[in-house]
Amino acid sequence: MQTCYPRFMVRKYLCSALLGVALALPTVAFADEADAQYRKGLELMQQGKHDDAQAALEEALRLRPNYAAAQLTLGNVFRRQKKCDKAVVQYEAVIKTQPNDPFAHGNLGFCYSMLGKPTDAIRVLERATELAPNEVQWRMSLGALYRQAKQYDKAVAQLDKAAQLDPNNADVMRNLAVALRQTKQLDRAAEVTKQAIRLKPGDSDLHFDLAVIYRVQQKTQEAIAAYRDAVRLNDKNADAWYDLGVLLAQDKQRQEAIDAFNKYIDLVGDKRGNSVEGVRQQIKGLGGTPH
Repeated sequence: MQTCYPRFMVRKYLCSALLGVALALPTVAFADEADAQYRKGLELMQQGKHDDAQAALEEALRLRPNYAAAQLTLGNVFRRQKKCDKAVVQYEAVIKTQPNDPFAHGNLGFCYSMLGKPTDAIRVLERATELAPNEVQWRMSLGALYRQAKQYDKAVAQLDKAAQLDPNNADVMRNLAVALRQTKQLDRAAEVTKQAIRLKPGDSDLHFDLAVIYRVQQKTQEAIAAYRDAVRLNDKNADAWYDLGVLLAQDKQRQEAIDAFNKYIDLVGDKRGNSVEGVRQQIKGLGGTPH
């Protein structure tokens, strides 16, 4: 049996239905436009057009406040522009609505570190690594912050985990070796540094690090060889030339020590006044002529 409605009731229901459609359409349109502006901003950021990306993402947020993806990406734009104070605002806003977003925590940790807030950086990076245990970069940054805070055992633990996750990452290996050196684990520090050198054989700083470990261990010949590798790869490494001069003098290699000390003087000039004068005295004591 078909139900019949009076004509005024049909008109009433029809008007109500149309009113619902009219109210819904702008919401959908705004949502679509917000998504479009977000995608545009993301693409512009990837192209390195940061000012344009910022404008698009801010428009996305005007159309849809608390749009977490747009806030996170806008934070990344600010971070790339080294505007970490503005990036922090965006990352913190994401965390309020998405408390388990690992990227918001990780990037916020980087920004806190750059702003000189190591305690806050450690707190959020710890949370980031809980949320994303396999993220190497966050563990490496957390390890570096622990080292700065002189929490060396925690630093070694984080960097050990990062090295397990990415054993071919020379930067992770170098940071781990430094932390091991600070915990007096010199033999292991040397082995890890040599592993980093195998990954980046042309890195002068890694050879310098290995030389320092050998010098502390009083392995003079090994240290001299490593310092020589460091200056061969980068002859402007003033500290390596100085340390090499000291060891060569101890090893009775007089002329080579004089040459190394003079190279140090040539590189630093008058920027290290007291140090340079002391080096000149050492050269004279070896029977040489200082620069």
